[in-house]
Amino acid sequence: MGIFGTDGVRGIGYVDSVADPLHSFNSERLFSKDLCGEIAFSASKVADAGSVVIGWDRRPSNPELAKSAIDSLSKTGRKIMVLGETSTPGLQYAMLAQEAKLGVMITASHNPSEDTGVKILFENGRKPTVEEESAIENGLFRETEDNGGESEIERISNNTYIQLIRGMLIDFGRRGLIPDEGFLVDGSGGWISTWLADMISEAGFPCREASDRSAAINLNCGAGSLSEGEVIEWGECRESNHSLLRMLKPSPRGSVLGFCFDGDGDRCFLISSNGDGALVIGGDGFLRLFSRSCADENYFSAALTIESALDVSENLRSLGTGRVTETGVGDRWLQHALMGDLETDNVVGAEPSGHVILKHEIGSKTGLWGDGVKTMLEFLRLIGSHGQNWSEIASSSTSLNLTYSIHPSNRALWDPDGEPGNLVLDAIIRSLDTRAEGVRRVNVEGESGLLLLRHSGEVEWSFAIRNSGTESKTRVTLRTTGGTRDESERVMAAMIDVLEPMLKSDSMS
Repeated sequence: MGIFGTDGVRGIGYVDSVADPLHSFNSERLFSKDLCGEIAFSASKVADAGSVVIGWDRRPSNPELAKSAIDSLSKTGRKIMVLGETSTPGLQYAMLAQEAKLGVMITASHNPSEDTGVKILFENGRKPTVEEESAIENGLFRETEDNGGESEIERISNNTYIQLIRGMLIDFGRRGLIPDEGFLVDGSGGWISTWLADMISEAGFPCREASDRSAAINLNCGAGSLSEGEVIEWGECRESNHSLLRMLKPSPRGSVLGFCFDGDGDRCFLISSNGDGALVIGGDGFLRLFSRSCADENYFSAALTIESALDVSENLRSLGTGRVTETGVGDRWLQHALMGDLETDNVVGAEPSGHVILKHEIGSKTGLWGDGVKTMLEFLRLIGSHGQNWSEIASSSTSLNLTYSIHPSNRALWDPDGEPGNLVLDAIIRSLDTRAEGVRRVNVEGESGLLLLRHSGEVEWSFAIRNSGTESKTRVTLRTTGGTRDESERVMAAMIDVLEPMLKSDSMS
């Protein structure tokens, strides 16, 4: 069946009834209210007994979809706590505070507003395993009734989470960790855009929200269209469609200019100045700052993905005082990789897309997840600890990353173990003028459709081809330490020349 992608289920929001919800989803990407309710109901069969928290972001179809989920769960006898519009980390925080066993967040993250979907969360805000996703899928439309009795439904508030952030902001201000000149924030028109900028201003630091709540969520704003390491020159910023970039003015190198989040608030990009323009800093830059900070610590645990810059993992491993794990793409794999180190003080996972996994404690409960607002605060703390050199540390990559997305892509045509994978391997061997035995395949948990190839020597190379789990894209990533840009672009072009005609040829059928 395979309706789950990288993070939850996503499709086009659809509030009318359909005759066959699964067929409509698989053939037309319609995420209907019937399918939403059934996923929530099936997830309740997989979760431990206890209460459930439901929330959503600001998409046109979400209130109707949420009602369907609530109606379906009302047959389970579970206490249902309705959080309303929120962020994914806000819902995870509420799960810890309420000791809930199940979370249902209706969102499509950074996708356009016509898309929506659902993220399922288990106790302590944990994302599902592959086995749990399969159990949810296998339970869809199998049961029509439940003997759990009528459920109690209670409306709960986001205020506790907001007050937590307020307290942290006040503390950071007292410690001199917030720039006096302030900065912009861009909440993608999501829930955090209704309060974060005002809260920072109330704490005494100039701040302005860049996104527009009267426009669609994620439209020309937020983290979705940005990429780690890109530099947008000042003239390009003035002409940009991106709301925060368009508001920027030339600033000295190292200035903190703003923070961009995605629609459901679990990603964060730091926007700073490199002198010539706006520099985008995500999870790789975060981990570079983190590695300097924990150099004298006894132990740390860090997780990063197959798309992270090679120098980041090399720097962390060179410290010799911690555990470094490489995972598949997606914040849940980072989360799962770190679950065994919850007792460790220094625990972090990050990927270039701006997901930064941090530890959260509420009473006796501990969770691990990405929270864009807390990532913003942690960026400010790390910047404060490194002084004027922070920008050089965060952007001082000794490796090179190139990425390319084939779009639209017929993802069903990508086969890492078949002819497409063999053709890519041949293209790499020819481009590098190397022997086949010098290129090895690496397997990564949670990435069954991944082709990850490594070539080691005086120059280190890593090549990853994988389908997006959320959009009709096939993503190609090249990483190297020691390879030149010209050489890297030549190898990337050779891979694209093989893949693009193959995957685009039948993409619209």
